[in-house]
Amino acid sequence: MKKLVSTCAMILVLTAFTAMSALAVTKTSTIHVKGMHCKNCSASVTKALKAVDGVQKADVDFEKGTAIVEYDDAKVTEEKLREVIKSTGFELAEEKTNN
Repeated sequence: MKKLVSTCAMILVLTAFTAMSALAVTKTSTIHVKGMHCKNCSASVTKALKAVDGVQKADVDFEKGTAIVEYDDAKVTEEKLREVIKSTGFELAEEKTNN
């Protein structure tokens, strides 16, 4: 009987973890950044974004003025990403693109 209860408990725990990971969705947002002039600019934005929990990938291009960010929307929002970019000293264009 104890073994049955233990097995059922393990199944419930595994089911809960599976359900939680199924809720997390990876999103990609393109955020338009103004004022980047060199590789150091894009490097500082990249570093700041990658330090955020939930960011899986950040590709910042100073020539295009974009930050393409892949992130777990259960851990971070696009609005938070935009705040992080602003905190590096750059301005944002109002245009938003979510994929």
